[in-house]
Amino acid sequence: MDCLYQKSFQLDWPIVSEIRHILKHVLTAISVKNQDIDAAGLVATEYLTNLLRHSEESDKKLQFSMYKLPKNKLLIEFTDAMPSYNLFENHSSDWHLESGELVEGGMGVALIKHYFPNAKYTSEKHKNTFSFHLSNIDKRPTLIYIDDDKSQLALLNAYLCNHFQVICCEDIESGWQELLTSGATVLLLDHKLKNGTSEPLLKKLNQSNIKTNLSVVMLTGDDSDELIKRINLLGVDDYLVKPVTKTRLLQSIERIVHRFSALKYLINEERMQTQRSLTDHTAYNFGSIISQNGGDFCLYPHQPQKPVILGDMMGHGITALKESFAIKGFLSGCLATEIPLQNVLSTLNTALCEQRLCKSSLVTLLITFIENNTFHWFNAGHPAPCVITKKGQLIQLTGTDPLLGLSDEHHYSHYQYDLSDVEHILLFTDGWLDNQHFNEVGQHIANLTAEDLHSEQFAYKLWKSSQVKLSDEVDDASLIVINKH
Repeated sequence: MDCLYQKSFQLDWPIVSEIRHILKHVLTAISVKNQDIDAAGLVATEYLTNLLRHSEESDKKLQFSMYKLPKNKLLIEFTDAMPSYNLFENHSSDWHLESGELVEGGMGVALIKHYFPNAKYTSEKHKNTFSFHLSNIDKRPTLIYIDDDKSQLALLNAYLCNHFQVICCEDIESGWQELLTSGATVLLLDHKLKNGTSEPLLKKLNQSNIKTNLSVVMLTGDDSDELIKRINLLGVDDYLVKPVTKTRLLQSIERIVHRFSALKYLINEERMQTQRSLTDHTAYNFGSIISQNGGDFCLYPHQPQKPVILGDMMGHGITALKESFAIKGFLSGCLATEIPLQNVLSTLNTALCEQRLCKSSLVTLLITFIENNTFHWFNAGHPAPCVITKKGQLIQLTGTDPLLGLSDEHHYSHYQYDLSDVEHILLFTDGWLDNQHFNEVGQHIANLTAEDLHSEQFAYKLWKSSQVKLSDEVDDASLIVINKH
């Protein structure tokens, strides 16, 4: 039994989204089908939710492991040393599979046994283990090959089939549909097709989130400087001039596919704190800013006002992560000089306009702080904050200025809101809404009861209610809920 992934976690509510994130990326990297990834995410969410709700330990630890087994199987395992809570024996449910709803604590055994009849819970030597198997795992990554020459499709499929699950397409329309549904990590395409070129597909990819997790190799019979420059600008990772040998093709693909090894390193990085103290308020952090695996980022600088800075790089995944490092480094250095908060956006804006950093992406940024029971913020293209009053009314604030880097002459405004009647402040990245195809925060709040709005667990319940199927997550999503101690 080979260990694919193993890590010990503090058992708290943000662990749900963190383990979902790990499941999505690790299972995608070993080419598990989307429906199996979704099932694993749903069952892990249900089990962890029940474990959190029924555990009263103050210092809770949980070990999450994934193992490769013989005969193309995968074992997913959760182990803890807390008082035993056997979900199969202690939890009943009237939830129906046909409902299609993700209901906290309402699915339980019915859901788990539906997707994984082999799931089991054991207690031995003061350790509890919940586990289930994924079967028929094809560890070959998925590659889509687009070419309208059937003989070329057959030849290159023969070259690649021992190393990849190859999906052959004769036109860019069918290739696009496969890109949307297959979870492919490599795209191999011929430049010249009967009805034009494959360049329109590359342009379409660059306007989507699919390209972030996709390596692209172009086949071309034309190695002119003009063509090579043009396709490089369209985001091609490598190009091969036809005719191409099997060895050359495999070498090219092997060279560009480094994403999984990089991801394994990144997801083992220490996560940020899930709660931060802001004088007389507490900030609860959820999503990508916790695991720090994408373009969303958050800073809590050591400043007298105890500011919260939330940013979002265009795109997601490793590419956006690299860009976010540059922005975070600039901000940290800038704030270390004790620059006034009201000048931070203008300083960063000038650096971006002069292309001193972040040359290939865009960033939104929200800087907030609380002073004299007033909420203050500066906003560069980021979703505006929301507040929820003590009576449960949701108010969408309106202070937003243009994106950074568009004009070095823009003056960023200072916005304020009185907190006398406010119960919660919500800061979030646009992925929090986009993943559920919501246009308004109110649709997330509608999933909660009036009792939830005044509960100490409000932040956790709000994040939990906003989770979607793993394959439906189209962007990094982060949420910060701020309320009084």
